[in-house]
This record gives sequence, C-alpha cells and structure tokens, in this order.
Amino acid sequence: MNTDIERYPIRISLLTIMLAVSLAGMLPLAQATEFKPPPLEGFNLHDERDADGDGDGKNETKLGQYLNSNGDSLVSFTSKGQLWAWSLDTRDSDIGSENYVIRDSNCDGTFDEVYGLDEEFHVPDCLK
Repeated sequence: MNTDIERYPIRISLLTIMLAVSLAGMLPLAQATEFKPPPLEGFNLHDERDADGDGDGKNETKLGQYLNSNGDSLVSFTSKGQLWAWSLDTRDSDIGSENYVIRDSNCDGTFDEVYGLDEEFHVPDCLK
C-alpha cells in the first residue's frame, strides 16, 4: 500500500491554506503604501492660482507652484483648505521616480496614490 498517494490531497489542502494565510498577511502591507511629499527646501513660491482640478468647469482647486534654482517645479493642489496632491517635475530628468504626482485619495492626510505626469487624476470624492 502506497501511503504517499493517500496523503497527496492532504498536502494540497495544507499548501493551499498556508498560501492563503501568507497572502492575507501581505494585503495590509500593499494597502499601507504611503508616498512622502517632496521637500520644499530650495524651492520658492512662484505662482498661485485657482484651477479646475476635476474637469467640471469650476475652479475649486488652488495650485501653488514652487520653483528651485535648477528650474524644477513642485505644484501643490488644495481644495476646501485640504492639500490633496503634490506634483514634481524635474527639469534635467525624464525618470518616473523623479517626475510624479502623489495624491491623497480619501482625505486622511496620507498620500496613497502615485501617477505619472502625463496621467489623469482628479480631486478626491471626499472634497467634492
């Protein structure tokens, strides 16, 4: 009698359970992504203006543009007094990690989404 064949279904069940438990433990890590705002050191306020941040035709978003001596640009996005996004555009680099937008998707003060400069993003629903 071959006992290895009899234990095969049990091994599959145990491996499936172990995999499910290990993946479930990773989910909070994936959801806990936080992007830090870029440092303002070396940047000076260049311009402030109201803009349409969600494409509805209303200028509900205040943009603050900051420049440094190299020509790099930081832009802050604020609606209803809540800062909800930062954009960094570096003059001497096309690398995505140095040119990005970070967004607070649920108004909890944590920047939890990242976009490329050419991607579309809008005012979070919690500020509409």
